[in-house]
Amino acid sequence: MFPIEQIVRLKYKYIAKPLLFRRDPEDVHDTALTLGKTLGKSVLVKSFFCFCFVRHDEMLKQTVCGISFENPIGLAAGFDKNAEMLDILPTIGFGYAEVGSVTGEACVGNAKPRLWRIPEEKSLRVYYGLKNDGAEAISARLKGKTFGFPVG
Repeated sequence: MFPIEQIVRLKYKYIAKPLLFRRDPEDVHDTALTLGKTLGKSVLVKSFFCFCFVRHDEMLKQTVCGISFENPIGLAAGFDKNAEMLDILPTIGFGYAEVGSVTGEACVGNAKPRLWRIPEEKSLRVYYGLKNDGAEAISARLKGKTFGFPVG
C-alpha cells in the first residue's frame, strides 16, 4: 500500500467516518455530490487525485462488448442520479459509472426519510424513489462532453 493510501485510510477511519456517521445519511450524500461536483472543476485537484488514487495496471484492463475499461471498479446507478460527478470519478479510481436512474420528467422522489444506516449489517436502506432532474436536463448536462471512462 502506498503511504498516501495509508494516510487516507487512517483519516477516514478515525476522523471522517465518526463525524459523517453523526450526520443524516442523505445530508452526507448530498454533501459528497456537491464536493465532487465542485472539485471536478479543478484541473489541479483532479491531477492531484489521479496521482494519489489512480493505478494503471494492465492486469485490470479489459474490453467487454467493444468497450474498454481501465479497471473493473464502477459506480452503480443511484449515487450520481443527475450525472454531476463525472468529471471527478475517474480521478479517484473509478473505471466506469452508471448515472441515474433517469426519468422522462424531473422527479422529487419519495418523502423523507428515505435513507437509513443499518450499522449491524454495515449497510444502507435506500428508499429514494426515482429522484432526478429529468432526461432533458441531464441530457443537456452531458451534451458535448467527453469522459475519461465509460459512462452509462
